[in-house]
Amino acid sequence: MPIWILLLWSALAQDSLDSRDAYLLAARAYIAQGNFVKAAESLDLVLDADPDVGSEPYLTLMECRLKLDQKEKALEAAERGVKRYPASGPLLKAAGALILQENSSSERAGELLERATKALPQDPGAHYAYGLWALMNHHEEIAIAAERRALALSPADDLKVQAQTFIGLGEDALKRPQRAEAAFRAALAANRKLPNPNPSAALEFVMFLTRQSRQGEAQKLVDEILKFAPGFGPAHLERAKYLSAQGDLESALAEAKIALDQAGSDPKSLRAAHALLARTCFALGRMDEAEVHQSWIESH
Repeated sequence: MPIWILLLWSALAQDSLDSRDAYLLAARAYIAQGNFVKAAESLDLVLDADPDVGSEPYLTLMECRLKLDQKEKALEAAERGVKRYPASGPLLKAAGALILQENSSSERAGELLERATKALPQDPGAHYAYGLWALMNHHEEIAIAAERRALALSPADDLKVQAQTFIGLGEDALKRPQRAEAAFRAALAANRKLPNPNPSAALEFVMFLTRQSRQGEAQKLVDEILKFAPGFGPAHLERAKYLSAQGDLESALAEAKIALDQAGSDPKSLRAAHALLARTCFALGRMDEAEVHQSWIESH
């Protein structure tokens, strides 16, 4: 689920702080120039001298550290900020989201995000983030309730897609297929209205339909996904699986190769594509090709 976690950051708010403060203006100027090293150094000095200057510098420092790919230091800034400002909703949400991104099973992330929903009861992003944590940790009822609260607060359209998708996943996990399908269909309807529809969210509906043995409907949706996201590897993989099951091995092989090409460095996608390619090549009698994919699987 990494593509869904990134959406958390778009929803982060910031506490008010006197923007006339020279240090913050300097840090913002460095950020505007793309000089995140200098911005972080400036903020570190200020926070070391006076850790009670406000919550915004901690949020800004987190942003700088993330831009520099310094996740550990971003986490340190987050925890320092929460310690000094334990009631700051934006800090609680940002810290919880960051920890969740690094460790999806973290109880600390759940604690901070739950506190964020109480500090920011009218913020759909806070409820969305808490719902994501709950879903990833098999607290489906909590997840569904949190996502419904997010939807009730009229979130942005992309957040609606994600929230409805998470509700569908939660309902499916609880063996309530009719409720799950209703949520997935709501997500799909909202997704179709986006300027750039989210293929990952739509694919979750594909997987649900496949689990329900409704392969024909699933493949129609795969076709739709590949129209708006032709390079989306997981959809090509689902098409390859379907073609293989139908006995069209040559077409399955072609689709699986596309899926592999589009997998990038994602271990799960790479393994799934190599596994299907190995099976398909074996079935076609192409032993040399099959061995290449099997060797990759065994070495990873």
